[in-house]
Amino acid sequence: MPPERVPPPPPGVKAAPILSAAPREAFPKRLLARYLRALATRPLRTKMITSTCLFATGDTLAQFGIEGRRLPWLREEGGDKDEVWDPVRAARLMFYGGFVFAPLAHNWINLLERVQFSSRLKTLAARVALDQVVWGPFIVCLFWTTNGFLEGKSPSEVKAKLEMAFVPVYTKSLMVFGPTALINFAFVPLQHRLLVGQSVGLGWNTYLSYLNHVNNKRLAAAAAALSSAELREAESVAAHIDASAAHADVEKQKAAVEAARARKEKLLASQGGGATGVGTRMGV
Repeated sequence: MPPERVPPPPPGVKAAPILSAAPREAFPKRLLARYLRALATRPLRTKMITSTCLFATGDTLAQFGIEGRRLPWLREEGGDKDEVWDPVRAARLMFYGGFVFAPLAHNWINLLERVQFSSRLKTLAARVALDQVVWGPFIVCLFWTTNGFLEGKSPSEVKAKLEMAFVPVYTKSLMVFGPTALINFAFVPLQHRLLVGQSVGLGWNTYLSYLNHVNNKRLAAAAAALSSAELREAESVAAHIDASAAHADVEKQKAAVEAARARKEKLLASQGGGATGVGTRMGV
């Protein structure tokens, strides 16, 4: 039996559009498909754009989440300028991530793919070792050198900063990116390895941001408790009452405040070398 034909609309009446039976794909799927297509056709350009965005996100987490900075119009009266968001630093890191780090990392990953041994295990061990022993120190030095010169520092200042930062930065990068490299080279397809490595770096800074947020609450609570204890001690002294218990409470709250401040400094250092450590190893 032939299919039933739809009669044409009357004169002067516009025909209704014929809707496709196939449902439209969700936006995330379409976005992923476009990304994969761009990665296959223009891998370097796609990785440069992706790296720029990830470095921007990582620095945003570092400035607002870890360092507790604010937008300029939200700064408190008389506040330190170091407490305000630094857009120049953000632009510097985006430039480094997109135009320096990404091309080098792209070619480094492709170069490591050529390392082949008689067994899969030996090949994996060699790639991970080369990544951590050769690429790791190189990229740490490159980061501090490049950003130092972009900041307008002299060669002697850049050298001093690198000497101070290299050991703690490289040590922390081994702890975070050593296991990442093992998983990356063992299970992740070649074209996705840079993204995976950078995502781990971003996740690390997200985790630090959360820890710092919790610690800031503890610090505020400890500071408020210290103020109350000092007030009680002052009232006891003024009333000629034994203030030994109040004094002991003051010392206890001071210790709590110092512990919270020390933890904050530790979290800042855990980025991988202080204020701009977020970008030191945002990748393989």
